[in-house]
Amino acid sequence: MRLSVNNLACERGERRIFQGVSFTLLPGEALVITGRNGAGKSSLLDILAGRLHPASGAILLDDADERTLPECLHYVGHRDALKAALTAEENLAFARDFLGNPALKPREALDAVGLAHAARLPVAYLSAGQRRRVALARLLVAHRPLWLLDEPTS
Repeated sequence: MRLSVNNLACERGERRIFQGVSFTLLPGEALVITGRNGAGKSSLLDILAGRLHPASGAILLDDADERTLPECLHYVGHRDALKAALTAEENLAFARDFLGNPALKPREALDAVGLAHAARLPVAYLSAGQRRRVALARLLVAHRPLWLLDEPTS
């Protein structure tokens, strides 16, 4: 699979946030995007995830077996998108079933992020850091080759 971004531009309101962004990613490669607040890092991820339309430019996905870009990616943003009333394990089981292409079992994914002990706790009882780790464990329960992580070290 190959992801190519060519001359991408983003506008929010009537303000040009960025322009001329180009890169290519091959399997196993990573791209780290840095910049000041408001530079457009999250907006770029939103465009790649299909949540925002680019002002100009092109996004090409090759060798994806007829899958669209959103079907090939995991997105972990500022909000964890977890259901507070469900347990950590139930949240991951839902994600696995919804996304398809099962990979690790929910318990295995929680163990991988150091939260096996919290599998049966409702997410509402978890700390912000633990919730973030449950959100990251979601990456492990369904196979998707491309991960978009907004502020992954927070």
